[in-house]
Amino acid sequence: MRDLGVFHGLGDLWVMVLEELEANGTAAVYTDNAGEEANVKELFNLTAEIQGAVLPDAIIEKHRVPSEYDWMVRNFTVRGEVPELHHENSYASRLYSYMGKKDQIEWLINRLNGNPHARSATITTFEPLTDEGYIPCVSLLDFQESGGKLDMTAYCRALDFGCKAYINLVMLHQIQKEISEKVGMEQGNMILIVKSAHFYMRDEPKVMKILKSERTQAE
Repeated sequence: MRDLGVFHGLGDLWVMVLEELEANGTAAVYTDNAGEEANVKELFNLTAEIQGAVLPDAIIEKHRVPSEYDWMVRNFTVRGEVPELHHENSYASRLYSYMGKKDQIEWLINRLNGNPHARSATITTFEPLTDEGYIPCVSLLDFQESGGKLDMTAYCRALDFGCKAYINLVMLHQIQKEISEKVGMEQGNMILIVKSAHFYMRDEPKVMKILKSERTQAE
């Protein structure tokens, strides 16, 4: 387990993971979902904690790619199939209409309103009966009251930090904010657990451009 520590901005965490991947990532052939293979740099079992993050995040706003950003936001906000993900269900469908039957976000809010100290305020994005071409990267969200605030632990089986992970962080922050407001608690910390953190080698020029910019900014 590689614990990256505590961060106070989503962009700060994103850049640190890119630094770790560039410096210490292992070259691998990454096989995912429907059998696609591509060269990556990868690290296993990263953890980090984000405290007091706010949006918009200056680093993310500076480096975000509109085409990447827009489709991932739609993935979290529009119910239906996602063409880019082998026409599997969007995160919005999985969270707000699980298997076409259950609004997990509403269920979670009701559970926490009924018992703010619940140890089982947990939801998943996996739909095992139908998932074939795409297995969701953001896998499980668990909420826990701590000191009067609502913390969220996000377990992710894999995150692509060269392309989409920074948007995942933004949307997870928004989900935590929504649930915190609806259960009447202050938004707490986000604890991130990532089994496979990676970037594809095709994105390495973009990664190096981001790192060069942020290193220069820090000087």
